[in-house]
Amino acid sequence: MKLLSATWFLAATALAQTRPVALQGGTVLPVSGPAIPNGTVILRDGKIAAVGAQVAVPAGALVIDCRGKYVMPGLVDAMTSLGFAANDLNEPSNSLTPELRAIEAFNPFGTMGSGKYGPIRLTESLSGGVTTMYIAPADNSVIGGQGAVVKTAGENLESLIVREPAAMDLALGDPPKKAANQRQRDPATRMAQAAMLRQMLIKAQEYQRNRAANPTAPRDLGMEALGRLLRKELPGRVQANSATDIRSALNIAQEFGFDLIIDGGAAAWELRSLLASRNVPVVLGQVSHPWVSNEEIPDKADYPPVDEASAAKLKAAGVKIAIASFSRSFGSLAPAGSSKWLLLDAAVAAGYGLSEEDVLRFLTLAPAEIMGVANRIGSLETGKDADVIVLDGPPLSVKSWVERVFVGGVEVHSRQRP
Repeated sequence: MKLLSATWFLAATALAQTRPVALQGGTVLPVSGPAIPNGTVILRDGKIAAVGAQVAVPAGALVIDCRGKYVMPGLVDAMTSLGFAANDLNEPSNSLTPELRAIEAFNPFGTMGSGKYGPIRLTESLSGGVTTMYIAPADNSVIGGQGAVVKTAGENLESLIVREPAAMDLALGDPPKKAANQRQRDPATRMAQAAMLRQMLIKAQEYQRNRAANPTAPRDLGMEALGRLLRKELPGRVQANSATDIRSALNIAQEFGFDLIIDGGAAAWELRSLLASRNVPVVLGQVSHPWVSNEEIPDKADYPPVDEASAAKLKAAGVKIAIASFSRSFGSLAPAGSSKWLLLDAAVAAGYGLSEEDVLRFLTLAPAEIMGVANRIGSLETGKDADVIVLDGPPLSVKSWVERVFVGGVEVHSRQRP
């Protein structure tokens, strides 16, 4: 296997796209529409310039023969904590830190966390076809801070950012409770988690009123960030896996009127009618991972076993979903999931009630819509970012390889079979 080095990756992306690229003759999967046999995709000036069966190739374009291959949008990994040092995932001294911004600790050009078999680098995500991901604080805090949507290749940190901040990340359930118990501090119970979160939101409401009445009053970065949540400028992404925790998240979001996204959602199917009626999307974790959002399942009565049909149940109920890697590591007891296998892992859902079209949508356009960036990514449509992958076989086949990855029209990763 030939895998391009991280050094090559940086050098290749230091320049913007200078020459049109025509991906010609493959089966094009736009996601937003039906498959196009023998289709062509034109990449020009970092954008998708044309998609179709009868597309003129610009003069001087680099023509890539994609006959027998599949062309589709780059994958969107809707929840990761990649790019963080192990001691930067959460602030250990405080479980309520809305002022923290994940982008401040993000290191895209170095080691991306620690996996079971060694360090994880960004090229791993690229090799699996992931061109965009959501980076977030981990789940040891009730309010972990603000996450961001970033590309997996670019000239520098600024060029990677798609949306920042993109959401407020929160967690309910065992992870923040265990972290608190280990340090002998609040919140040691689920009741305390809910109460502390409510108290912070009430404090934020009061801060907004006081600042409106007295604009010269001292600023508070945490209260300003929660103000964006309360004004629906940012959604609240709550990691919640048990039915109890999901119900608490729904109640608090309704009480304070903010937009809610459920992350993890192991038991979300139990509340699928309620989630659908309130238009609350769910970002599911990898079904093959022995953890739920890298959260150990301590009690099957509280955390049901991983249900491969969960995505199909939620979809049938009308719940918008995405499937994400939840790539992060908490040491040897919880090795990181990997974006590299996101496509194949999600393929499991196709055997439990979902169509292949559904699965591809849940890895591309659906997460882009959930994160509010579908105007730029998630499907092959004219005017969107030229983030495209080429596979040598059907996307959900274990025999298929991601051969080429383009970000902004620049080829940033390639590999051939040995």
